[in-house]
Amino acid sequence: MTAQEGSPDDAPRHDPGAVHPPSSTAPRWHPARDLNNAGADALRRGDLSEGERLLREAVALTEVADADDAARDIRARAMLNLASVPEAAGDLAEALRMTDGAIGLAAEVAQRTDDRLGTRTVSLNAMLGRCQILTAMDRLDDAGAVLDEVETRLDDTVHQAGLIRYSLHLARSTLLIIRGRLPQAEREARVALQSALAVDPQLTANVYVNLASIAQRTGDDAASQEYLELAERVSAANGDAVSRQLAAENLARAAAHRKDWPAAQESFLRAGSLAREAGMARRLAACNTGLAAIHLETNNPVQAARVLRTLIRELVGLGAVQELREAYGFLGDAESKRGKFAKAHEAYLAARDLAHTAHERCRVDVRRAEMHAEWASVTPLPRRRQERLEQARDIAVPVLLATEALRADFPPGPTRERWSLQIAAPARELAFRLAMTLGEPELLLALIENATASATLQAETIEATLPTAAEPDPIEEIAPVLPLRVPLPAPEDAAELPAAASGFAAVPSAHDGLRFAAPPRVVAIPGAEPALEPWIRVAEAEYGVAVRSDTVVAAW
Repeated sequence: MTAQEGSPDDAPRHDPGAVHPPSSTAPRWHPARDLNNAGADALRRGDLSEGERLLREAVALTEVADADDAARDIRARAMLNLASVPEAAGDLAEALRMTDGAIGLAAEVAQRTDDRLGTRTVSLNAMLGRCQILTAMDRLDDAGAVLDEVETRLDDTVHQAGLIRYSLHLARSTLLIIRGRLPQAEREARVALQSALAVDPQLTANVYVNLASIAQRTGDDAASQEYLELAERVSAANGDAVSRQLAAENLARAAAHRKDWPAAQESFLRAGSLAREAGMARRLAACNTGLAAIHLETNNPVQAARVLRTLIRELVGLGAVQELREAYGFLGDAESKRGKFAKAHEAYLAARDLAHTAHERCRVDVRRAEMHAEWASVTPLPRRRQERLEQARDIAVPVLLATEALRADFPPGPTRERWSLQIAAPARELAFRLAMTLGEPELLLALIENATASATLQAETIEATLPTAAEPDPIEEIAPVLPLRVPLPAPEDAAELPAAASGFAAVPSAHDGLRFAAPPRVVAIPGAEPALEPWIRVAEAEYGVAVRSDTVVAAW
């Protein structure tokens, strides 16, 4: 969100992302004010070099010995706008340093002037910018703490409180999407949508992108496409460079997700061109990653691997953690497809090391387990082949248990079932296949018992609990929005229905409703440990989810 300064007499054109203070500025500082506003406009157009030049001039005009609080207010705004330049170029450390400077200066001015200049808005806006940078750096806990602080400080006396409130809920939605907490993310996005409609409908484009991202991650591709088309129409109307680029990039991701490779390639090329014009280095690298993924999916894994290794070096330099995780995952897919399984193993482990949520680790590990199974299928030595099948099993079974447990993050209904079919079904199919290939009837029976403990709520989705030929979908997901530097009804809680083999203790769930406790451990053979016990322990340790309760029951 750019920070502009104006007055009732000569304010610039209305900008839903601008910060307009409620009082006028002394004539002496009008040149600095106008330079800041012109610089902010240049940034919105995507002209970073011109924006940086104008903003540095604005800062220089206010860095004088007799600068008063009005001058410092303008300087804080210009510093905040300037921070978006290194941020777009991928220099996140410098962007964070500049943002922190703007936060400190704005806080001093607001305190001394009793917020006469509306500088509290600048301070809160800068804190939201800090959240954006921390999220890009994968410092998610720190980013969440900043949002909590903004929420504590925000009240209706803050100038442009509605705009700040919109940005707050949108940022929290993005953070929750990255953490895999999709029901809460959707609630926050819908609150942001209401705020955007109240402030300026142009802001809805960013909310629609987040809603599209949530819909895609829960398997509702039709809704995802509709949201993306809405976002593109709004973005085309408001002329903001960042929004246009992100809309084009996400349309490419949606096309790739539905395997429309020509449309995906065209959109990635267009999004990459927009990113290049706007100086958005991280988004350009992400678009190139998408193009490499298309090489992979259209049977050119050698070219895909070559492009991805070059991109990974660029992304390391940019500090783009989330994009780097995606690139490593695709590199694993490419190396696996070309039969370079040891290299694929290294790439998947690198992607997993950058995954900080159970949902992300499960997605990577399903692909990693499938790779080990493929490696075993081309291994001529029986003993070595057996070892690789066992490696695949030891990854696949805990992933299956974890993904089944993660269903509790969703309220009962179609979204939960779509997510389960999209994520848990590939792990289930692979685990069953490996148990049969290894000739382990006890494991197979235990897996069947586990499947019966995972009830579905709709007749048409019962097939989701059976082994299918589903394959993990490696193509990238729609990127949520953090539009904090540029112009940019909660569902009722529900209690979960009883599930087969569930415990009957009601406990709080991630969707703020009630769900039944995890199923008990089951002893199928007298004197033996509970079924799946070794894998349950691994799943709970690796993914931090409660797969089964501590209660042990006999099956006979």
